[in-house]
Amino acid sequence: MNVMQKYEKLILCVLVTLSVCFLISLKGWGQSSGGYAGWRACMACHAAKVKSWKETPHAKAFESLRKTNQEKIPGCVSCHVTAFEEPDGFIDVELTPELTDVQCEECHGPAKKHVGNMMIREGMVAKPDERKCKKCHTAGQDPRFNYNEKRKSVHP
Repeated sequence: MNVMQKYEKLILCVLVTLSVCFLISLKGWGQSSGGYAGWRACMACHAAKVKSWKETPHAKAFESLRKTNQEKIPGCVSCHVTAFEEPDGFIDVELTPELTDVQCEECHGPAKKHVGNMMIREGMVAKPDERKCKKCHTAGQDPRFNYNEKRKSVHP
């Protein structure tokens, strides 16, 4: 193989590698986290669960901050949105409005990969435990929080 052939082969390899990287970036393949899809993406397969969630205070969590002018206070926002300070999670109302409120993925984990292929459940939790709730329902914020009682109201 002469020098010119080696360069042609090298250039071809570089072009193929760049093409694959470009396609991966377009498709969202290879993300380290599954990414967050928002409640509307859950609706297609879990309509009854989404409908019952929409009747809960979790579905109106961000609006409750707006009513008290607390929607820009990070310590408040963190418990009234989905995936605050998580990769691909809530950033702010302008950039990630689809993640306002305490949605499915806050408790069940990122679902973007699952939405693309329902067999993928990586990072998802079917039945979240009390620790997930107590991240926000602390003794200081919700002193009368009773997990066994409150969990009944998540999906009435």
